[in-house]
Amino acid sequence: MPDYPDRAAKPQPDHIMLSISGDARHSMTVTWRTDCSVETGFVRLRGEGEAQWREFPAHSECLQSDISKSRHYWAAMEGLSPGERYIYSVGSETQRSAEFSFQTEPEDLTNWKFLLISDHQKNQPWDCPSYETPRRMIEQALEKYPDIRFIFTAGDNCDNGQNELQWNGMFEGLAGITASLPYMMTTGNHDNRGFQCYLPEPAGKFYLDHADFFDAQFERSYPQNGPAGFCGENYSFDYGNAHFLVMGINAPEQVAGWAYGDLRQSGKTWKLGAYHFPIYPVMPEGQNDDAYPWLRKPIEQGRLDVLFSGHEHSFARTYPMLGDELFDRPSQGVVHYIAGNGGANIYCSNARKVWHSAFYPQEEPLAMAHVVEIDGNSLNIVALLEDGRYVDVFCLDKAADLICPLALAPVYHRTKLAFKGSMLEFIARGVAPFRERGSWFVPVGVLAQSIGGAVEKSVGALRVALYGSEARFIEGSAQAVVDGGAYPLRTPVLRGDRGQLFITAEDICGIFGMKYQFAARNNFLNFDHPSENIVLSEQPEQPEQEVT
Repeated sequence: MPDYPDRAAKPQPDHIMLSISGDARHSMTVTWRTDCSVETGFVRLRGEGEAQWREFPAHSECLQSDISKSRHYWAAMEGLSPGERYIYSVGSETQRSAEFSFQTEPEDLTNWKFLLISDHQKNQPWDCPSYETPRRMIEQALEKYPDIRFIFTAGDNCDNGQNELQWNGMFEGLAGITASLPYMMTTGNHDNRGFQCYLPEPAGKFYLDHADFFDAQFERSYPQNGPAGFCGENYSFDYGNAHFLVMGINAPEQVAGWAYGDLRQSGKTWKLGAYHFPIYPVMPEGQNDDAYPWLRKPIEQGRLDVLFSGHEHSFARTYPMLGDELFDRPSQGVVHYIAGNGGANIYCSNARKVWHSAFYPQEEPLAMAHVVEIDGNSLNIVALLEDGRYVDVFCLDKAADLICPLALAPVYHRTKLAFKGSMLEFIARGVAPFRERGSWFVPVGVLAQSIGGAVEKSVGALRVALYGSEARFIEGSAQAVVDGGAYPLRTPVLRGDRGQLFITAEDICGIFGMKYQFAARNNFLNFDHPSENIVLSEQPEQPEQEVT
C-alpha cells in the first residue's frame, strides 16, 4: 500500500462535518477524522452565552483507504433545545479543533430555507483537488441568504469517491462550512467511482455496486433507516414541515420497497426526494431505464412533491409528471428538478426535452446553486449563478394547486413522434402515427432518419440500419428481412402520410431493441433505447489505393 504522509490524516482533527441523524430539534451529529495514533475523541459543547461545557463521547473506527489508514469519529450531541445556537469543538484532550457553532431546528418551524447543490466535484490538482469554485458559490448564497439551515446535495460530491485524496480536497475546500451547517449528501456515480492507481496520474478507473468508502466514512453520520446493506447511501430525515428521502444509485430494485414505505408513513406537508440520475434527462442520449422501472412506485405513488437530481450539469425543471404524462398542477404529478452543477463543470450539448417546462444549458464556466424556501404550503426555489444572475424562480403552491411561472403542458391535436424526449418536428411534420386494430403504426424510416440511422428508400421498399441492427421492409409484406433471416411482423407494411411506409411500434421495438411510451393526455409517442450511444450512420470512405 503506498504511503503519502504529507497528504494523509494527522493527529489534529479535520474533515469536520455536521449532519442530521436524529430529531434536528434536539440533536446534531458531527463527524471528523484524525490519524490512528489518536485513540479516543469527544465533543465539547455549550449553549451560546453559557459558560458550562458538556461532553459527548464519539464512536470511532480506523479505516483503510487507498493511501493510508485513518481514524473516523461520529458523535451525536443529544438533549439539545429547539432553536438554540451552540458552540462546539471536537478532538481529544491534547488535539482539539477550533470552535464552531450551529443552530438546532426551532419548534413548529414552517418557514425556512436550505441550499441545494449538485455535481460540485473537482479533480485538479490530482493530489488535493481545489474546491475554491463551489466554496465561492456557497459563500455567495450564504451571504445573500444567511438564514439557510443546511446544505443538501444531489450527488457527485467528489470526483472519485473511492480515493481518499478526493475527499481531502472536498473537505479542505469546504472547511468551516461543513462544520457550521449540516451537510446532507446524496451519492452519485462519481461517489461510487475510483482509480486503482491514483498518483502520479489516475489509472484503472472502476465503478462499484456499493459506495464502499462513502459508507465507511459516514457510517453514523446519517440516519440508519435505509434498506439493509445500503443504509449509508439511502436514508430519510425530517426537518420542519418536510420529509426528505435520499436514494443512492445502487440496487434500485432493493431501494424501491423501502422508499415507498418510507414515504407512505410520513405525514409531513412536503415530501422531497433526491436521486442523482434524472428520470427525465436533458442529455440528448440520456435514458432512465436503469432505475425508473423500480423507482416509479415510490416516486409517483409514494407521492413526492419534488425530486432533485443532478448528473447532467445543466438546469431543467419538468411539468408535474405522472406515468410519462405531462400535467399542469402540482396535485397531478411530481416535479423533477435537475440542479445543474455547483463546480463550473461544463458538459456540452444538453437539450430541452418535451417534458421540461424550464431549461438552461449551463455551458458558461459558472457554478450554480439553489435556495429552497418552504413557507407553509408554498415551496419556492431560486436558481443562482455565481455571477449573480437568476436562472429560474419557481413556486409550487399547494393551497392554490398552482405552479408559477405558469406553463401549460402541451396537448397535441395530431399524434406526434419523439425520441428520448426530443420532438421529431422537422421531417416528421405531416407524417403522424396512427392507431389501428389496437396497435400504433409509425413511419419507421422517418423515425430512423430523425435520430441519425441509415435509411435507403426504393420503390415499395425501405432499408433501415439502427443501433447495430438492419432490416428491409417491403410494402404489403408481413415479414421483414433482418440479419438473422425473416422477422414476422404483426401486420403487413402499410403506406401512410406522404407515401411513407409504416409498421407497428411493437415491431420497431422488437427489431431495433427499443421501447416506447404513449402519453395519452399529451398525445405523443416517445421512443427510447437503453443505450446512450449516439446513433449516426457511417460516411463511407474512399478505399486506399494500392501502391505499385
